[in-house]
Amino acid sequence: MGWIFVFSAIAVLFRPDCLFRFGALIATSLLNLWNKLPFVPNHILFEGMLHVIMLLGLVAVLRLRGGTILTGLGAGSKRDWLFLLIVVVLKAVYHLTPAIPKGYLLGAISTALLLFAIGRVLFRSPSVGGGEDWYARFAPVVRWAIPIVYIWALIQKLNIDYLNPEVSCAAKLHNEIAIYFGGLIPTATWAQHVAIWGSFALELIIPICLFVPRLRYLGFCGAVGFHLWLAIHPAAGIFSFSTLILAILALFLATPWRKELHRLWQGQLAWLGRGNVARGRKLARWIVVIGFFACLISQGALYLIIERSFEVFQTANRIGFVAFMIWGVWLGACYLISGWRTRRAEDTRITPAIATLAWIGLLPVLANGVWPWIGGRTQTSFSMYSNLRSEGEGNHLFLKRVDWLKSQSDFVEILSSEPDILIPTNRPRGIQQFANPGLNVLPWFEFRRLVSEQPDDFAVSYQRDGEQKSLGRRGGEIYGDEAAFEPLPLLARKFVWFRRLESLDGPMPCTH
Repeated sequence: MGWIFVFSAIAVLFRPDCLFRFGALIATSLLNLWNKLPFVPNHILFEGMLHVIMLLGLVAVLRLRGGTILTGLGAGSKRDWLFLLIVVVLKAVYHLTPAIPKGYLLGAISTALLLFAIGRVLFRSPSVGGGEDWYARFAPVVRWAIPIVYIWALIQKLNIDYLNPEVSCAAKLHNEIAIYFGGLIPTATWAQHVAIWGSFALELIIPICLFVPRLRYLGFCGAVGFHLWLAIHPAAGIFSFSTLILAILALFLATPWRKELHRLWQGQLAWLGRGNVARGRKLARWIVVIGFFACLISQGALYLIIERSFEVFQTANRIGFVAFMIWGVWLGACYLISGWRTRRAEDTRITPAIATLAWIGLLPVLANGVWPWIGGRTQTSFSMYSNLRSEGEGNHLFLKRVDWLKSQSDFVEILSSEPDILIPTNRPRGIQQFANPGLNVLPWFEFRRLVSEQPDDFAVSYQRDGEQKSLGRRGGEIYGDEAAFEPLPLLARKFVWFRRLESLDGPMPCTH
């Protein structure tokens, strides 16, 4: 699914004004997200919520212009659609039929055939208009999603441990970023307090400034500076979050600012194309595509040559960081240069809000931060790097958990296991094995996930409700609490994920 997402993104890159291609990108992004749920970072889940908003906006456009848009695809593409349908059916049969042998060769061939079929549909279809109508429906809604995330992130940080520089994530991230500057950045206690209270200030001020016309440029300066600074931290995914925020800033551009940014880019393309804007645009697209695959091949080579381990992952992550920083500095500079040139413009209008189906997409964004406080999931509830613990007695300054959902009232402490089920395997499957590895206190829900997904023999000693117990599989036969071996229901497995803890009391260490 990831490769289909990549192909859709490349198709949009070469024809960004096509509603059909952009719609395909959104759809494949959501399918890719579904395939990875629930083990995604907070911002990737948020990105999925934004794509739901965009998809709802597209549905509204199709209700008004569906016939015109479908006709615009042209009758000549029917053979391509039929070919794609046949390939999809064959791919499904390959995956769902146990009798068909699975392996790298057949898997690669079937995937390549699928990508070829998708490429025929995406790259050979005519350009489909309607992007202006779509943008008018989703852009105002996405803009309102930004302050919701910032405010939830701020609320989750209002706890006693985030304010404590000895364990605060703000202090920890500040100190670890400062290492890259060889002692030029102060890390004394006073500097850690500045990092703590500075994060509060920025997460409050940035969204306010973005919505106030006369303060919008200040908001851009704060957002660009803050997120480029955060991206320096080596933790996987932080620069990915900065990428998302920097891209969304484009939705806040007023008309004169947007036109000046367009003129700035036209000048850059003319320089790249030696006076020919069209040639420069074509070169720029190929630079992006080749650069992406160069990073991807470099990262893949590390895993093949060395091993699939956390250490190699960290090195591969820095390759992505370098690519991001080149892009991020360039985009941030373009925003600020064009904004400075139009700072005295009287026209500060941005796309006005209109009644549209897309507003429904704000509901999951609003609700996501609530989950820890009703006994629900904790890992992807906009509580990233917040030191928040809603479990046990909690550590928030004023919010207390109400157990409408019971998941946070039933905990297991793993005393020992053979093999160790709390650490990444030799061939990690995803970020779930790197999120708080080794921490041994977790809800029964996550313990059940771990136990039910163990493919081989194992043995676990654990404590639940003050009683020490054991379970496992020996010679293919399970023993112990049979309920722990029951697979989780599909929706719960996809949308619920809890962090592991060191303990239910004491200082809450910094975790994602």
